[in-house]
Amino acid sequence: MVGSVSSINSANKTNTKSIRQKTIDKGQQGLILGAGIGAIEGYTRKSWLKNDKPNDTFVKQVSKEMEKTLEPKEKSELTKVNKFFEALLDYRTEPDELRQRIEKSSELSNAIIKKEGETTEVALDRIFKQDKPELKKELRHLQERTVVDKKANIYAAKNLVKKNFNKETKSFEKANETSKEAFALIKKSIKKTRIKTAVKDTIVGGILLGIGGMLIGANELSKKQKQQKVK
Repeated sequence: MVGSVSSINSANKTNTKSIRQKTIDKGQQGLILGAGIGAIEGYTRKSWLKNDKPNDTFVKQVSKEMEKTLEPKEKSELTKVNKFFEALLDYRTEPDELRQRIEKSSELSNAIIKKEGETTEVALDRIFKQDKPELKKELRHLQERTVVDKKANIYAAKNLVKKNFNKETKSFEKANETSKEAFALIKKSIKKTRIKTAVKDTIVGGILLGIGGMLIGANELSKKQKQQKVK
């Protein structure tokens, strides 16, 4: 009798382990399947579009690719320009710091509008005599007058994207005035956007179907345990 009970318990444990392993297996299968589906769907769909137009995330990616084409000196100047405008937008920044940033950047210095006969220094003396609110208001227009910013800023990227986007086909086609090098930046941005989306969808798809598989396995385990209790 003892041997019989022992055999039943052993069989129950074996069945339980078997179902638990099935639960894990189903979870793993769901994870792999979900990841595969997510990767394919994420890479193939036009994730750079929103409402049938190139979205802001894609434009930013194009801008980043444009920045990479700059010469080392231009990159250094672009960094100075961007840092200047970060400081300009910060209410804690004092005029003296803004002037120092302008003087250390050839791009910003050259963007200063000078009256006839004025040097950059004299022009800065005149501009910085204004009250802080008026001063910051005038300096906001400085960025759009820099040469390097026009080569890689968001507006330049938007312009490049707009010129080469076909609204009818919802796809990119090289415009006559766009160079091969510039259009290559768009194609590179599309590829990178696809990869990022594929990675994201791989994770999401894997998790969702992985959980689904685990739930199916867990449900089978629960049913088996209930059947054993009835017996």
